[in-house]
Amino acid sequence: MRLYHWAKDLQLIFQFKGSLIRRLWASLAFLVVLTGLFTWLHDSGIFVLEVSLSLPGLLGVVIGMLLVFRNNTAYDRWWEARKILGGLVNTSRNFAMQLRSLLTETPEKDQKDFQSLLVAFVFSLKEHLRQGVIMEELGLPEGQLKSQIEQAQHKPNRIIQLLLSRIRSLYDQKVVTDFQMLKLIENTDELVDILGKCERIHNTPLPLSHNYVLRVSVIIYALILPFSLIDTLHWWSILVVALIYYFMMAVVIIAEEIEDPFGRDDNDLPVDKIAHNIKNNLEEIFSFADPQ
Repeated sequence: MRLYHWAKDLQLIFQFKGSLIRRLWASLAFLVVLTGLFTWLHDSGIFVLEVSLSLPGLLGVVIGMLLVFRNNTAYDRWWEARKILGGLVNTSRNFAMQLRSLLTETPEKDQKDFQSLLVAFVFSLKEHLRQGVIMEELGLPEGQLKSQIEQAQHKPNRIIQLLLSRIRSLYDQKVVTDFQMLKLIENTDELVDILGKCERIHNTPLPLSHNYVLRVSVIIYALILPFSLIDTLHWWSILVVALIYYFMMAVVIIAEEIEDPFGRDDNDLPVDKIAHNIKNNLEEIFSFADPQ
């Protein structure tokens, strides 16, 4: 059992490191070559330049504070997005359970429409936060319902409108009471609120100037650091500088990935998995037969 956990941990470590090294290998290679050149020049006596450790130490404190701020702001967005998607799971389930209990006497087609619209909202929201809604992924049958959504520029909004029109139709047919209609509308309000919160995170990136300053600061720090280490560590300074640069830039890259957590990067939220779980939950809820 312990060997299994060790194997899983090693697999995760190499996956994590591999995804970062792919993005950092060019700058790491340049830094290794440059540090090696500085070390050779120093040991050969051709060019000797020593810098007190206090300079990179002070600069490291400033960069450390920037990295902490950058990581915290990005993680706050990631965690807020996860809570919002958790609300999507709960609201979808509540909506489906209420509909299933109220539509026992309605035609099966009406129940299927509600189920299809709820599933379509989840999947349209997922891709609306990426590169655009994929109609085939919504799983809608060919017909008026699909064409109405396909023609809309903002597809999640159109799906909510279609849900509301069907709720109003149930009320006009006296299938639901005033109170029941208001409860159903509360669920659509929750879905609109979730949509707006996700759009706020997606459409409000952190200022580019902040990322630029942080990246430049890390690069300057990595270029100054060898002059403080070469006299003591000699060729080992190449490894030390590379490791310090790697871990600093790893924090920067991870923060850049998770600040918009709805994408497909390695550190983003498992949005596709959450969407498919909601779909499975809704299918099970609507297929549940009422006990006699």
